[in-house]
Amino acid sequence: MTKLAKEQTTAIRYPGFVTLLLAWTALGVLAYTRNLLLMEGPRTHLFRDLSGWLTCYLPWVLLTPVVFRLEERLPINRSHWRRHTAMLAVAGLVICYVSSGLSVVLSLLEQWAFREPLTIPHPWWQLPYGEYGFQLALYFVALGAACVIRHLIEAQDSERRAAEMALEKSEIEASLRKSELEMLRMRLNPHFLFNSLQNISTLARQNPDAASQMLARLGDVLRGALRKGAQAQTTLAAEIALTKAYVDVEQIRFAGRLAVVFEIDREVENAQVPSFLLQPLVENAITHGMRGGQASGAIWVRGIRASDELVLTVSDNGLGPPAERLADLEMGIGLGSTCERLERMYPGRRALSMNKLAEGGTEIRIELPLQWAEKQPVSQSHEFSSSAHR
Repeated sequence: MTKLAKEQTTAIRYPGFVTLLLAWTALGVLAYTRNLLLMEGPRTHLFRDLSGWLTCYLPWVLLTPVVFRLEERLPINRSHWRRHTAMLAVAGLVICYVSSGLSVVLSLLEQWAFREPLTIPHPWWQLPYGEYGFQLALYFVALGAACVIRHLIEAQDSERRAAEMALEKSEIEASLRKSELEMLRMRLNPHFLFNSLQNISTLARQNPDAASQMLARLGDVLRGALRKGAQAQTTLAAEIALTKAYVDVEQIRFAGRLAVVFEIDREVENAQVPSFLLQPLVENAITHGMRGGQASGAIWVRGIRASDELVLTVSDNGLGPPAERLADLEMGIGLGSTCERLERMYPGRRALSMNKLAEGGTEIRIELPLQWAEKQPVSQSHEFSSSAHR
């Protein structure tokens, strides 16, 4: 359990001295009241009679903790109930004898307080059977209370352990999911870097100046994509800025033959999305949009709110994918890792689909549960402002 949950949960404990004093006094008063109602004749010296009655109950304020510890060490359970019951019965005889002796002492103190002659109704070492039976009844009351309290404590401990195990399980699952996401991210980043460096290598032989510009833009992208301590989620505004920096790199490679349009509602700019989400989708759109030696291509990146969901789409005007359904498409590392990350981050709560457009081209559509960042990381969203595509 968390520290706050532990503080909010009231632990069940054995009662202390004050609670026991009040409980035994209340029990004695109730017993005396019942006896008083059954008595016939005038009722005089009520306080004196009540104090004398309580001398039989108050010794148990001191003896009840002993009963609690004894019952705790000798619980009556299925495996040892006979032996423990016998031991508790024998211990009860001793405890009741001590209680009777304490009652005699309290009776003498009571007589002294009321300025009465000090008398003992029977030799102090002897205990009448009726008195012994009464003390045994009080012993079994204390023993029953001890049994009930122990079971309540064990039930609460069991619930606490179950809650702690559930919390540990959820923490382990969260840690495992975070590790899996980090592995997917580490697999995605080298893939992106390898493709970019390969393109720069090809461009360096054809257009060294363009290769130099592309390398500078790539540095801007890598600062965001590979920055140390990157979180699993970021704001849509920061993700768009990173994607625009990547688009700048690709537009240099295609020398003006690639147009990318961003249409993002301002309302959803502060929505949380998985980091490095859009770049693989745009890369996939470029791959299919420029497939077949097309002279030029266009890509649209849109983001809107639909009820309690964030809908992101990446569409192109190319020839379309070689498969009719996303499940039949042989996905590369980028798109495949994106699908895996979404499944782990939003199990059963995300939708990723691919559609062929009637006018030609392909649309990748992602629907995510709408979550808001507490504060938009302005430094991240403007990190690529110098190189982002406008």
